[in-house]
Amino acid sequence: MVENEGFPFVTVIIPAYNEEKYIEKCLGEWVNQDYPKEKYEILVYDGMSTDRTAEIVKDFERRYPGLVKYRKNPKKRQVYAFNMGIREARGEFFMIFGAHAYPERDFLRKSVETFLEVKEKEPKLAGVGGKIVKLYENRLAKFVALIYSSPLSGASTFWYEEKPHFAKTVAFALYDKKIAEEIGGFDEDMITGNDFEFNLRINKRGYKLFFNPEIRSYYYARSTWRGFLKQTFNYGAVKAMALRKGYFSPLWLAPLGFLGFEALIPFWRFLVPLFVLYWAGLFGEGVRLWRKTKNVDALALPPVMWLFHNLISLGFIVGLMVGKKAFR
Repeated sequence: MVENEGFPFVTVIIPAYNEEKYIEKCLGEWVNQDYPKEKYEILVYDGMSTDRTAEIVKDFERRYPGLVKYRKNPKKRQVYAFNMGIREARGEFFMIFGAHAYPERDFLRKSVETFLEVKEKEPKLAGVGGKIVKLYENRLAKFVALIYSSPLSGASTFWYEEKPHFAKTVAFALYDKKIAEEIGGFDEDMITGNDFEFNLRINKRGYKLFFNPEIRSYYYARSTWRGFLKQTFNYGAVKAMALRKGYFSPLWLAPLGFLGFEALIPFWRFLVPLFVLYWAGLFGEGVRLWRKTKNVDALALPPVMWLFHNLISLGFIVGLMVGKKAFR
């Protein structure tokens, strides 16, 4: 454990919009971290909420002066809050966190300790992140979490990995502010998926990211079909935007294999084996998750995963065509 006098100052940046249902729990855990209170600050950027979000945050600001600070984000989108937070941050480190989630009490301390320990061996370390534990408000949310728990979803490793490792992307991460400023902060073209692009740029510049599953936070999974479908479409658009900006991964081209299948019907003899293999893989994954989680809904995974893949494909193709206008 790092000695008290060695704790660096950290700025926690939390964008929020109409989060009255979750922001109190989020801030309640943040003000009670087992980290010296004089060594961190919490900047909450309100995207002009129309519910009680601002009222709740201002109440924390009154009760915890100097620790919690309410700010307005007139541009509403979280990417603007990220860059505003970096500019205003007093810390040599900053952390991006979601109002739709909350941290364990040792979250900040473990993030800092992990960063300092790994930094001794890897001088190019730019950030560390931890494991996100999904919480379910209803049956749909629990089913959506199953999808993201599968490697077939293409989700980042922080959703399902259990071992520490250097990663391509991390979430709710602690970053070195100097490195973030060096690479230009967050790309404001990325209305969504901005953290994904930010992490890609970190890797492209030769810096490293580290995942430690002992750093734990809790996230409320999407609980409406509308929210899930919108998020899935945007997931594809994010990959397309990354491609347009000069990043590349062969896996990002996989969506092209889902749409337009009907147009390739004349070649059905060649496609049928791939089609059968694909569906066999989905059924096998559904059974695996059912056995692992004891959630019988996992057996419904194949058709929903097929819909998931096709929505990603649609978002990807629209994103390639119209860029950031694709984001919903």
